[in-house]
Amino acid sequence: MRPSPASASGRPLSLPPAPRVLLGALAAWLALAPTQAPSAQEPASPPPQDVSRQDDGAALGTETMKELVVLAQSPDAAEAQRIRAIEVLALVTPPEATEHLTQLLRTPSLPPALRLTAMASLQRRVGVDALPAILPMLDDDNPQVRAPTARAIGRMGGATARGALEQRLAQEEQPEVREALQQALSDVEP
Repeated sequence: MRPSPASASGRPLSLPPAPRVLLGALAAWLALAPTQAPSAQEPASPPPQDVSRQDDGAALGTETMKELVVLAQSPDAAEAQRIRAIEVLALVTPPEATEHLTQLLRTPSLPPALRLTAMASLQRRVGVDALPAILPMLDDDNPQVRAPTARAIGRMGGATARGALEQRLAQEEQPEVREALQQALSDVEP
């Protein structure tokens, strides 16, 4: 058993229940998660299906979800902490987490890395059902959002994805985004 953290005076620290739950959830996540944050160029790829990770999410309820959303939206928190909070939202039990992830990816004031992490987390959480929420990101003002979005949509596949990618390709002027759209179209199953 790990000793409880001590303050400068040597006495154990006492935290209120909500931060304790959040810290426990984040500690578990950090122990399991990769240490490198995704770049603005590419969202974190969904991890291979790992039963232990999915089981960890079963214990993360509404209070944890609320704390994670606050952390994800906090401009004062480090970007790596915000990214981890968004990643953990894919694992929490409450269905409202899906709406929170959707809101995060649709918030243009968030840095691209956070929005792309929200996109990857939403895909991890609901699979191809995330497509309607992700499609508008093809029209984002930021090419650093459009290119990874195109690649993610290409991996999701389907007729709707193909149509959206073809439509965006006809309008796109940025060479790197055009390349991503063309690659995504080659990835889409006919």
